[in-house]
Amino acid sequence: MMADCQRKVLVFVALSFATGLAAADTSDLALAQALQASYDRCTSKVMVRVLSHTDRAALDYAAYDRNPMFHFPLTDPLHAPAAPPALNELTFGGALVPDTIRDRLSETPLTDQELERPLAWTPLVKHLLEWNYDAAYSLLVIGSQVSGEKWSNDDLVRPLQQVSTAYLHGDEIWVKVEFRPEVTWLPITDEDGDSYGEIYGKMNAPGCPPELLAEIRGDYLSKPLTVEEMETYFFELASDWYQSLMTETLEPETTHPWPNADTEPEITQALGGKSFASPFVVMRGKPYGEVIYNVFLLADASGAAVKPGATEPPSNPWEAELQAWGGSWEAWCGLLADFRADVRQRLEARPAELRGLIGKDGFLFFRGDLEYLVSGDLRDQPDGRDPYPAIIDFNQQLKARGIDLLLVVIPTKAEVFPEKVSDKAPAGAKPYVAPYCRKLLGELAAAGVEIVDLLPTFIEQRGAGDDLLYMPQDTHWAPRGVELAARLIAERVRQYPWYESLRPQQVQYSVKQVNFTRLGDICEMLTDQEKLAYRPLRLTAQQVVAPGGTLYVDDPDSPIVMLGDSFTGVFHFEDCQHAGLSAHLAKDLSLPVDLIMAQGSGPRIRGQLARRGHDAIEAKKLVIWTVVARDLYNYWAPWEIIKLP
Repeated sequence: MMADCQRKVLVFVALSFATGLAAADTSDLALAQALQASYDRCTSKVMVRVLSHTDRAALDYAAYDRNPMFHFPLTDPLHAPAAPPALNELTFGGALVPDTIRDRLSETPLTDQELERPLAWTPLVKHLLEWNYDAAYSLLVIGSQVSGEKWSNDDLVRPLQQVSTAYLHGDEIWVKVEFRPEVTWLPITDEDGDSYGEIYGKMNAPGCPPELLAEIRGDYLSKPLTVEEMETYFFELASDWYQSLMTETLEPETTHPWPNADTEPEITQALGGKSFASPFVVMRGKPYGEVIYNVFLLADASGAAVKPGATEPPSNPWEAELQAWGGSWEAWCGLLADFRADVRQRLEARPAELRGLIGKDGFLFFRGDLEYLVSGDLRDQPDGRDPYPAIIDFNQQLKARGIDLLLVVIPTKAEVFPEKVSDKAPAGAKPYVAPYCRKLLGELAAAGVEIVDLLPTFIEQRGAGDDLLYMPQDTHWAPRGVELAARLIAERVRQYPWYESLRPQQVQYSVKQVNFTRLGDICEMLTDQEKLAYRPLRLTAQQVVAPGGTLYVDDPDSPIVMLGDSFTGVFHFEDCQHAGLSAHLAKDLSLPVDLIMAQGSGPRIRGQLARRGHDAIEAKKLVIWTVVARDLYNYWAPWEIIKLP
C-alpha cells in the first residue's frame, strides 16, 4: 500500500539542472531526494520541486513542467484518424520544420549545455507577448497550430498535444511537443516514461527577430530573483491559475512544517508520514475535484537548504550569463562570431600605429579596447599575462591580515556601447561582448575574491539621462560613469560589519557643479586629417566639497584605500579636479578615502601599496582595487606576484 501511495508523489529536482541533490540526512532536500524516484505525472497528488537557479525562466520551468495540475481528465472517447501520419509529417501545418522532427532527444542537435536550460513554453510566450507583442506573435501562432490539431475529434475543447518546452540552439528555437497518453496512433515513443509521448523539432520561424532571442537570454534567463520577488512570483502564479485550477498559496506560518493538521489524510499518507520542515512555498489546487499540492524548496549551490526569509538564495551571475549565451564559452563566442569577425576586420584594416579607431555616431575607440574584446581565454595568456594567480595571491595576503578586498573591473567603453563599434553587435538588454572577462570574474569569485561587477548596471543605465557614461572621444568614463561606479562600490562597502564602527568619523560632503572642456585622448591617436572632425567636449562634473567649503582631498590615514590607474585620476587630478572616483566614493560613504594612483598601472599598483610599509597596510580595513578590463588582456608587463611587507 505504501508503494502505491509513494507513486502518487512527483518530485522534480532542478539543482543545477544536471546533477543530483547533495546528501543531507535530515533536511527537506533529503526528503525530496528520497521521493525523487516516485514519479507519476498522471496521478500525482503532490509535486515537489527543488530550486537552486532562481531566475524567472527557472521558476517558470519548475512550475509548469510535467505538473499534475495540468493533467485534466479526458472522459470522451477518442477516434484515431484513418491514416495516421509518419513522424516527419507531424509539422502541424508548418509549425515545425519537417526534416528536423525526431522522437528521441539524442537525435536532435541540442547540446548538453542547451538542454540544461529548458524553457517552459506557455509562460515564455506570455512573457514575450507582454514584452513585444508583434515580435512574439509568431510563437503564439505556432503554439496554436500545434494545439489546434484534434485528429478528427473536433468536439474536443482541450488540446491533445501542446508545445511544452523550448530550447535555444544558436539563433534557432527548438521545441518539445507532448501528446496525451490517449494519443496512441502516432509513431512516437515516450522516451522519458511519463506516459506523455513526445517529439522534438525546430520551430519554423525563419523571421524570428534577434531582439526576441536577446530578450530571452537577458534577464529572463540570467537575473536571479530575490526572496521577496520569488514570493511575489508564486503569489501571482496562484492568482493566474485560480480561475482554472482553483489554486492558492498557503500562509508560510501554516506550512512550517508541512503537511500539517489541516492537510488531507491522503496527502499525509502519500508522503509516508514524513514532512518538510520549512518549504519555501506550498500551493494548493483543486483543478478537477481532487486536491493537488505543489511544494517548492530552495537550495544553494552546495545542496544545502535555504530557509525562507533567512537570506536571499545565493547566485552565480556569471554562470547564469553563460547559460543565457549558449551554455559554453565556445557557444557564447559562436553567437558573437559576426561581431568578433567585424571587429577583427576593422583592426586589421587600420594601420597598427594608429591607436584610435573611428566608430559610429561620433564615438572613437582605443585599439587596446577592441583587441581585448576579441581575445581568447584570458587564463591562457603566456609569459605571466594570466591575471588570475596575482589576483588570488593578493586577496589571500590581505585576508591573512584581516583586510577585505574588493576587485572592481572597470568595463571598457566598447563593452558598454558595442553597437557604436559595429553593426554586428548583439541586440537586447544584455549585449555582453567580452565573454572571457565574464569567465575570469566567475572563476575569481568561485575562489573567494569579492567583485563589484559594474557592467550589468552600466549596460542597464547606458541610455538613461542626457549624459553619457563614457566620453565619446576619450578612453575614459564621463563624470556620470564615475558617479555611478562610486555609488555601486559604496553600496557594497556599507554592508561590511566594521562600517558602522566608523560612524564617528563620518563627514557630510556636498557637491559643486563645474563646467569644463576636454578634447579626448583618442583624438590624439588619429591622423591629422581625421582630427579635423572633432571638437572639444563640453562636460559637467560635480566637485566634492568638504564641510568647510574646501574641495575634497584624499586622506592617507583612511581605513579604506583605493588602488587604480587613470580611471581613478580622471577629473580628480586633471581637468576640473576633485571630482574623481575616490572623491565621489568618499561623498557616498561620508568618509574620506585613501587613493594610490598611477597612470597605466592598474595591475602593478599593488607595488605602491607595498612600499607604504607594514604598519600603513595593517591600518587598512579595505582595499578597493580598480582594474580597467582591457588590462586583463595582453597587459604590457606580466601580472607579477607582489608580496606585502
